Amino acid sequence: MALTDEDFDKLGSLRGMRVFAATIQEIVNDPSRDNDSFEDKIKEALEAQLTARDNKVIQTRLREAKLLGSTAALERFDAYPGRGVTQDRIDRLATCEWIDYGKDLIIVGATGTGKSFLAQGLAVAACRHKLTARYFRLADLADEFDATADAAYERKALLEELTKPAVLVIDDFLATDVSAFALAKVFNLLVKREHSSTVIVSQH
Repeated sequence: MALTDEDFDKLGSLRGMRVFAATIQEIVNDPSRDNDSFEDKIKEALEAQLTARDNKVIQTRLREAKLLGSTAALERFDAYPGRGVTQDRIDRLATCEWIDYGKDLIIVGATGTGKSFLAQGLAVAACRHKLTARYFRLADLADEFDATADAAYERKALLEELTKPAVLVIDDFLATDVSAFALAKVFNLLVKREHSSTVIVSQH
């Protein structure tokens, strides 16, 4: 008995099965696939569903990291001689094993050397590995803490929130003046993240 459009609609209405149903329908409607085995058709639809699920997780991670739409990517970083980092180092960082071990990174360089691009690329790589990440410029992070100066509960919640990500990137570190209160809270955050990975990006 052949599957009908209503059958595909029912399959697609099941939680998490929309892409699976669409792929099966596409295969069934393609005469060139008639001789493919049932197992091959199901496997292709399953792979399509899993890929869609992974992509959804990655998009969520990028959104949480405040990097949704960022063009930064480690494969686009040009590790040319004199930039202070080798392609081998970039390739090893791209595996995100350093995050698994809770290692920290410090990126130092003059303006225009690609520090921010590299830092964002590291966070994007973490998201692609479905790890949690957050990206801040120090001035913006300081503003977050300054907003909690008279709200101890909110400040505690913010610290706990920023302690959780697998990797936290703080860009433009000490590039602009921030309040002594905010700076103290940033250093408190660094202490609380002792067993998680933090990336500091600075000209100094």
